[in-house]
Amino acid sequence: MSERSNLIHRLLESVDSRTSYIKAKLGVLVPSQIRSLRLQSEMPRQADLAETAGLHQSRISMFETPGAANMTLETLARLAAAFKVGLVVKFVPFSDMLAWESGFSQDSFTVVKIDKDQDFLNPPLRPTAEMQNQVAQHDFPQMVLVRSAGLAGLNDSAFLALGKISVDEKKGAGVAA
Repeated sequence: MSERSNLIHRLLESVDSRTSYIKAKLGVLVPSQIRSLRLQSEMPRQADLAETAGLHQSRISMFETPGAANMTLETLARLAAAFKVGLVVKFVPFSDMLAWESGFSQDSFTVVKIDKDQDFLNPPLRPTAEMQNQVAQHDFPQMVLVRSAGLAGLNDSAFLALGKISVDEKKGAGVAA
């Protein structure tokens, strides 16, 4: 039996093997991300990150060393907040973990910071049921529902014109000309 076959067999049969495998992957990939984000940030020294995150420099050093520390969700959230990025923890198939590991590079790992994240600052939102009903009552194929939320708050403009639409069509749809 090949080494890969043995590993797959152990992972299929044993909770302890799966636990060890997951911890080993996270124990390398998470510290690598922390180090990469720190080096790309305005706080390239561990002490700077520690101060911003409200942690000790020695803890930052441990967090950046593969397998050296178990991090809590609280700690990961503090680090994400210090880096001005989000954090996603989700359950995935083992194939996704393998793809993440295979595709990860500390040198090319980047995350858009909150102040530059246009998808967060001005996200397009799904139209409400009321807005969809308004469109259904009108026969304007040139129109689509648009609802967006930005820093200024919710914008409930029901329609965005695509292409050339006459003033009469806009008035009929309840859109200011």
